[in-house]
Amino acid sequence: MRNVLILMGLITSISLWGQKNPVTEITKIITQQEAEAHLTFLAADEMRGRDTGSPELKIAGNYIANYFRQHGLKTVPGAEQFFQPVELERFSPARDATASIGDEKFLIKESLVIIDGADISWQGEFVYVGYGSTDELDKVDIKGKMVLALAGSKDSDNVNKIFSASTSKYDEVKARGGAGLVELLTFSQFPFPALANFFMGAPRWGLKSPGLTIPHVWLKPADVKKISFKEGEKYTGKLEIAGLKRELIEGRNVVGLIEGTDPKLKDEYVIVTAHYDHIGVGKPSAGSQDSIFNGARDNAVGTVALLQTAKYLAQYPTKRSVLLVAVTSEEKGLLGSRWYADHPLVPLQKHVLNINCDGVGYNDKSIITSISLGRTTADEVIRKAIQPFVLGLGGDPDPKEGFYDRSDQVSFASKGVPAIKLQPGLAKMDDEIRKYYHRQADEVATLDFEYLTKFYRTFVHAVVLLANEPTPPFWIKGDKYEAAGKKLYNRN
Repeated sequence: MRNVLILMGLITSISLWGQKNPVTEITKIITQQEAEAHLTFLAADEMRGRDTGSPELKIAGNYIANYFRQHGLKTVPGAEQFFQPVELERFSPARDATASIGDEKFLIKESLVIIDGADISWQGEFVYVGYGSTDELDKVDIKGKMVLALAGSKDSDNVNKIFSASTSKYDEVKARGGAGLVELLTFSQFPFPALANFFMGAPRWGLKSPGLTIPHVWLKPADVKKISFKEGEKYTGKLEIAGLKRELIEGRNVVGLIEGTDPKLKDEYVIVTAHYDHIGVGKPSAGSQDSIFNGARDNAVGTVALLQTAKYLAQYPTKRSVLLVAVTSEEKGLLGSRWYADHPLVPLQKHVLNINCDGVGYNDKSIITSISLGRTTADEVIRKAIQPFVLGLGGDPDPKEGFYDRSDQVSFASKGVPAIKLQPGLAKMDDEIRKYYHRQADEVATLDFEYLTKFYRTFVHAVVLLANEPTPPFWIKGDKYEAAGKKLYNRN
């Protein structure tokens, strides 16, 4: 018995030593050979680009779940066998749609694009609410009325920000009992025919909506400089949509748990995410026979960061509990992460930090990039994490592009959870990035495995340090998500 106790004490001491000095163990455990093997499998031609709804994405999900199982990760209620069901909807474009408001008329694709909804034949009152901010919606009763607003928000200066703001607005209009949301698109940077082709040229994806589905459309006024609607005024009009088909399809997030070691901090959760889907198979580019979008950089690289984190933490768990979540359908609109944020597997206020790994590629192998740099108090810990691996730290190369709000971390940030995004070194958007981003050329053979191994070790080290911090990170004062964070955690 005495020998057994000595042995147990020795094992405990070794484990604690590994936690206090993780760099040596991370370097041993996270190997280039294994990283290359994972990447080669996930981004192989046989995986056909891991598109949402495809058999190959199911294979990728099984691969991740089996890896979690192999390393002894635990399941959580709601994700039996490591799978959290995600209720997806695929909807085919309407064959016809028209709208009329006052004296203006709008026709499908020519001046009307359907963002969401179902077949409808509606006639009644439109109420104009400016941009439709929460304050503006508070001034009018929209129940049973069609809400007419300017698309996006006052701060939206590109189409991605407009779409993000419009999606949030749509959810609020629906919650307030509005009959639908009709937005006037005054942003001219993106040609309307291109928008029409994107939104109505092929089937699109969304999440299953609870309750009644209401219409959400964008309109292009005949003269955007002469919009004559007045805030709070009501107008008579019609909206008709015909031939829109919706189909329910089950998706899956892959979820594994590593329980924390600290009796108190184990009830707090760091959630580490990466999306494992890509965009599938398309038309070959000019002069090529290749039709497969392999998605090595986007986001097999991030998925492998998740696997490597699981491998290390299975041997050296942190004080806080860590949820490792491979999310589905990011390429279809952040659907897997949005579903998780709306249906968390532990109470959302117990999630103290989201660490997301996703990227468009890399063009600076001397750094890792934190798109979230300057937004949370995690920055100093990240700087400590990179030092042993001789890498610099870069921030968002172009804030105007809205990179932060275009990846899965925003699903958590919008709920108030401090959320950071770490990815291989992106110094700027240039031809090196565009050569691979959503292109058939994004294959495993083009990756620098030596650099990526260094990145993975740095990423795991950052997770370890952040999950062991005595005080969890929070939003920097003045960040746009600070108010949501204060609400979530009941902070004054």
